[in-house]
Amino acid sequence: MLKKITIFTSLMLLLSFTIPNNFSALVLKKLEAYSSDYPEKIYVKTDKPYYTIGDDIWYAAYLVNGINHKASSKSNVIYVELVNDKDSIVSQKKLYTNDLSVAGDFEINKEWKAGTYVLRAYTNYMRNSDASFFFKKEIPIWDVKAFSENETLEIATNTTTPKEETITQRPDLHFYPEGGYLVQGLPSKVGIKVKDIKNKTILLEGVIKDQENNTITQFKTFEFGLGFFALTPEPNKTYYASMVINGKEEKYELPKPLPQGFNLNLLNNGQEIILKVNANNSIGLLNSFLVVHQRGKIIFQKLETTGTNSYTVKLNTSKLNAGVTSFTLFNNEGKPVCERLAFVDNPDKNVTLSLNADTKTPQEREKVTLQLDLKDTNGNPVSGNVSLTINDLDAVEKSSRSENIKTYLLLNSDLRGAIEDPGYFFEKENDSKRRFLLDLVMFTHGWNRFTWNALLYQQKNKMQYSIENGISIAGQTRALKEKNTRISAATRLTFMGALPHQELTQSNANGQFNFGPFVFYDSIPTLVEARVKEFKSDYKKNRDVGIFLNNSTYRSPLFSNTNVIKPNTLNTSIITNFMKQAQNISEIDTKYLQGTQLLDEVIINAQKETAEELREEALNNRAGNSFPTHRIDMNDYPNSETLSIYDLLNRLPGVTAYNNTISIRNGGQPVILLDGIRVEIEDITFLRGMDIEFIDINTSTSIISNSSNGVISIFTKLGNGILLNVKREPGIIDFYYPGFYTAREFYSPDYADSFYDSSKQDVRTTLYWQPKIVINKNAEAEISFFTSDSNSKYAIEIEGISTEGIPVYHLSTFEVE
Repeated sequence: MLKKITIFTSLMLLLSFTIPNNFSALVLKKLEAYSSDYPEKIYVKTDKPYYTIGDDIWYAAYLVNGINHKASSKSNVIYVELVNDKDSIVSQKKLYTNDLSVAGDFEINKEWKAGTYVLRAYTNYMRNSDASFFFKKEIPIWDVKAFSENETLEIATNTTTPKEETITQRPDLHFYPEGGYLVQGLPSKVGIKVKDIKNKTILLEGVIKDQENNTITQFKTFEFGLGFFALTPEPNKTYYASMVINGKEEKYELPKPLPQGFNLNLLNNGQEIILKVNANNSIGLLNSFLVVHQRGKIIFQKLETTGTNSYTVKLNTSKLNAGVTSFTLFNNEGKPVCERLAFVDNPDKNVTLSLNADTKTPQEREKVTLQLDLKDTNGNPVSGNVSLTINDLDAVEKSSRSENIKTYLLLNSDLRGAIEDPGYFFEKENDSKRRFLLDLVMFTHGWNRFTWNALLYQQKNKMQYSIENGISIAGQTRALKEKNTRISAATRLTFMGALPHQELTQSNANGQFNFGPFVFYDSIPTLVEARVKEFKSDYKKNRDVGIFLNNSTYRSPLFSNTNVIKPNTLNTSIITNFMKQAQNISEIDTKYLQGTQLLDEVIINAQKETAEELREEALNNRAGNSFPTHRIDMNDYPNSETLSIYDLLNRLPGVTAYNNTISIRNGGQPVILLDGIRVEIEDITFLRGMDIEFIDINTSTSIISNSSNGVISIFTKLGNGILLNVKREPGIIDFYYPGFYTAREFYSPDYADSFYDSSKQDVRTTLYWQPKIVINKNAEAEISFFTSDSNSKYAIEIEGISTEGIPVYHLSTFEVE
């Protein structure tokens, strides 16, 4: 019997060493795979934080590798959208970049309603992950015509500056034990976070008591409603936080301490991170595994092979990149039992931007020349891309505390929940107070990019959305007279115009073909042809092929309000000045155009009528001028993107559609045409409102043979929904395909030009905007602009990134006398 017990014990000891070794290898393998198949990040800089109806939004989009923040080597295509408060996309731009950044803009339509819009940006590859990883930024858009000072005063948001005020209501306090849990007998720090807005700005004080009402320690909060206290839980005791408000004690239960477990104690002094790992169970830390990674890249690992109850790790941060660093401890069963985040700020790897002006105090309408360069901490020149905006500080608030490219890439894009005033933590290097508060932020936030269970044990989903390196024209070929069965066919793409181009391929067994990727910026006349056999064949039915282009319109998920960048502070007086300036600019434009206000009204009415007529003419041309009995134009049905084809057909007079049956006035099944090709009901069931341009119903029997029950013609938004002059015949489809969007040029007057009309008063909230300034190692970059008629103080804000992935932020001011 003793022999059996000995053998069993030896086997268990062997397994206890074998399993952790296998597990540690699994962790390292999965992290390595995550790092190599890196996620992408996008940051979008706008020329100002808020706008008015009729204004222009100027922006620059930066696309980087989510691990090292260098230019992404995956995607080249960026989608930037403006979403209204009804979660509808009001404008979308498709941009191409083969560099770190690309410029774009939105015209704010005068027909849009005022409200809080969201600027959203992503790549097709990013759609394989949660939409919360998309870049999202709130953009307030106000209506100048409805402006009143009293209304604007209500726009101001909270500030996080702490105040010594009287507490009038129970604060919403949350407690976060370091590493995740309180454990009996193990010293621990507990983070505090005030979540309600009112009390977040008040310096709170209280005490920690046990269940017998004995005071154990005191606590207080600092900026951002953050604080902490130290506690070593004793066996069989529970604890609560106590505050006295209006003479009444308010109690908050702390998490119940575990009898056995682990914890992490971390100290970040700037030059190094000291981590103490503790356990109080029977085997101690035997076969526990510590992993330290930065955005998925492994920087330290330790498999403990002894039964010690504690050990200490020191990490020199001078060799690490700046950013959120995650410390995770797995127990001997491979379960994550402790996690702690720390922020590494390595000043030795910073890049600074130098800005020199040829004049310090320019006059009105004077030319100003700026020279820019990037340098590392050793003074060596660095290359990179930056964007520059100059704003009137009387109308546009600028703060170094606000979100910028540095705070977004290094902080908010990797954490759960937004960080308030994130720029505060980067205003001064090696500042102990800011480092202390930032460490409290790390206490109270979690790593956002993945969960260990999903990374280690869930099978990776097949990539549904491909990496885009240009414009692809894809679709299917189908037999015309065999219920549109997909067939393999010879397929040819031809770009016509000034630079003709032609490609030939064979669609696969499922009829699928794909041409591209292409890079072009103007709409190109395009021809796609298909043949049952080769193009030179004399086969009589060689053209009996239907060509159906894929609909690449993005079906947006339900809008996620997580990780949306919000304006930190909207100063009441500055917002009021902004609206007054916007009104002033509108009045200046009106006076300059001398009496055109009435003329504008006439022209606008005529344009509306003309637009309606042009729309009807375009639809009639696409429908072959068949003069339908009834028509549904999807432009007349906003917010119908998710409606099914049956929902839409039932809106047509006399049409009944349900359970895979369609009839007109209770007759038999009508003929169904999809983009001019005869199809069956099962071929249209997948369609939604977002796929369809318009639907015609025609009850005339002379339209098409065998159509005694009428004809329903469905016309889709082919390609990306904006193909022009589409014509379809058997074996051929002819259209104009839109290229990538090219940003307009920001208007900046040139007062040195003798032909320039200088009689108009010059007032600008954005004095100058330059979305892409390429800085090379060999030479400084140089830009020039003219000041306006406003004697004011201006902010120069520059954001960008070096070619080595170091984000750059600069904010300075100058005055116009």
